[in-house]
Amino acid sequence: MGSGHRVLLLLRVEGALRHFEGFVGVGQGGWPDLGGSSTGCAQGGEGPGRLFRHQGGEDLGTYIAPTGLLTPLVAVYREFIVSGDRVNGTRYQYETSLRLHVEPYFGGAAVGAVRPKDLQAWLKWMVEERGYKESTAINRYETLAGVFSFAVANEYLTKNPCQHVRTSRRRVKRKTKKTIRLPTLEEIEAIERHLPGPYKLLVWLMAGCGLRIGEACAVTLQQIDFEAGLIYVDRQITQDGENEEPRTAVQKAITKGRGRAHCIRHLKWRDLDEGRAVPLPPTIAAKVQEHVERYGSFHVENGVNRLQGDYLFSNIGRTNILMYSLVDRLWRTSKQAAGITRKITPHWLRHFFASAGLSKGVPVTDMAEWLGHRDPRITHETYAHIMPDAPERLRVLMDSVLTRETELRLPLEFDVLIEAA
Repeated sequence: MGSGHRVLLLLRVEGALRHFEGFVGVGQGGWPDLGGSSTGCAQGGEGPGRLFRHQGGEDLGTYIAPTGLLTPLVAVYREFIVSGDRVNGTRYQYETSLRLHVEPYFGGAAVGAVRPKDLQAWLKWMVEERGYKESTAINRYETLAGVFSFAVANEYLTKNPCQHVRTSRRRVKRKTKKTIRLPTLEEIEAIERHLPGPYKLLVWLMAGCGLRIGEACAVTLQQIDFEAGLIYVDRQITQDGENEEPRTAVQKAITKGRGRAHCIRHLKWRDLDEGRAVPLPPTIAAKVQEHVERYGSFHVENGVNRLQGDYLFSNIGRTNILMYSLVDRLWRTSKQAAGITRKITPHWLRHFFASAGLSKGVPVTDMAEWLGHRDPRITHETYAHIMPDAPERLRVLMDSVLTRETELRLPLEFDVLIEAA
């Protein structure tokens, strides 16, 4: 962003203050009268420096401090980052976006100086000058839109400039193409054979239950119901924990990225008491019991970056939780020892689980719940290629039902749980 553009943004605060349409107490030159001499500031006995909104002579009871408009956008962004109940990983993403995308362009511009055309120019700058994909630019824009909504809610602004900016989110999504690759059962078994004994079960929790890597690493005995044949997934191990306060320049640099502490936390986007119950196949249940009999469990107490439980996995020395770096190293070593040359990642095991179930007629809605997808459309869009014969299966099924070739037994009524508006 050129210095001239930044100066224009800074000088535009006067224009932003003019956006107080319907407010009284505006002094000479369009700037607010901060002396409290206006009728609006005098009514109700409020102190000076406040602007009241009136409509048809009626006091709406809302006010904004004019100095709020002068607050730098980056300062409001930082307030937004630390507000709310966000997991650390999300906050680090926001900090990175602020450092790489917002601050270099807007500099010290006041939050009240940013107009819709500035946001359009910023989107163009990210794509054309910084070389980001259009989908990435729009993701960053959506975060900034949340910052401006935060500014409105906290009375820095009276309206959100993002309301007048249109983005092509749907078109960008349609252009995105992702290749899903699957391991064969033979490849899975070969890698499992070469894993050290205490970590063989990881493979089957991912391939047989669809758990993510962090979820599989965080399984406890308390999550497994052998009688019901279920595993309750409510936590994961991530690398976004709280670090000790950095004291040196090196420590500060490390805590900005990969040096984040490993932690056990509840699932992202879920309430603290919310998880998902995943069917536990008898073969996997038997492997879990065998694992516990042979290797025991690793007990963890509640604490910083920790949730209490008897965990199925730990580090090699059984002194700490299982971390990503060890899983990655063990996986690559075992894959090489198995003589597998093509790329196979642990996440492919999750694709194997979903594809196997969907190809054999498991409903998409059920699979979405077991995978932890909040929207079944994600599951369908990802694995639609696995179900090419689904329309024909439905035609055959409904034909057999309607011609009474298949006996159908359905309840006359049933209760459902829906989210209240």
